Amino acid sequence: MPVTGPREVTTGESPQPQPPPAKFPKKDFLHILRTAGVPEETIKATDEQLQDPIDLERDAVFLVTHDQLMNRMGGSP
Repeated sequence: MPVTGPREVTTGESPQPQPPPAKFPKKDFLHILRTAGVPEETIKATDEQLQDPIDLERDAVFLVTHDQLMNRMGGSP
């Protein structure tokens, strides 16, 4: 029996990772900091200074990189 309809073509390559969203809720960012073991005083100061939602370009000085989080949480590359 013939197959009809659209087919997905694969190239054998891994899909490209999606870029992070340009903005996300401040409560989510603060949760990530707590999970990573950032001191509560730092989290409180960050909460007072950041707007909601967090804009990755505007607030980049406060943000941490994926590598920084992995190191802090004991992950390996």
